[in-house]
Amino acid sequence: SIQLDLASKHHDAPLTLQHLNTMDYAYKTVKESLRMATIVSWFPRVALKDCQVAGFHIKKDWIINVDARSIHYDPAVYDNPTLFDPSRFNDDMKPYSFLVFGAGSRTCLGMNLAKIMMLIFLHRLITNFRWEMADHDTSLEKWAMFPRLKNGCPIRLTPIRKDKMH
Repeated sequence: SIQLDLASKHHDAPLTLQHLNTMDYAYKTVKESLRMATIVSWFPRVALKDCQVAGFHIKKDWIINVDARSIHYDPAVYDNPTLFDPSRFNDDMKPYSFLVFGAGSRTCLGMNLAKIMMLIFLHRLITNFRWEMADHDTSLEKWAMFPRLKNGCPIRLTPIRKDKMH
């Protein structure tokens, strides 16, 4: 894997942007994780003019909520939306179908920093630890603000090389 190859060649050296740019599958994994666990479930927008959406009349200046989670779990947008599948990001996305950081002029300013942090975390987890699920219950909390497992998704970590742990 790219992760293990980078780790063997660069050991504990800091990851560079060039390294991160080679992590295609890891990046798709991050995107799929974000799609499935959408943190901002909806965001308000103001209608700039009267319009019709799905047969509903929306007047200028009305505040509407874009339901990102519904879009991320819509089978018309994503095949098997409840299945974790990073390869779904191999193809170009439909416009406004991936809204984890908002869209347009109000896209989250921290989007790229967040993606970089997630890639680095994933790289360090994969290259420094073996992990296993401590509880295999996959049931979700019913009224959580964002999708999460009832058990919190506990894992057991085992260092790959004990000499690296401080």
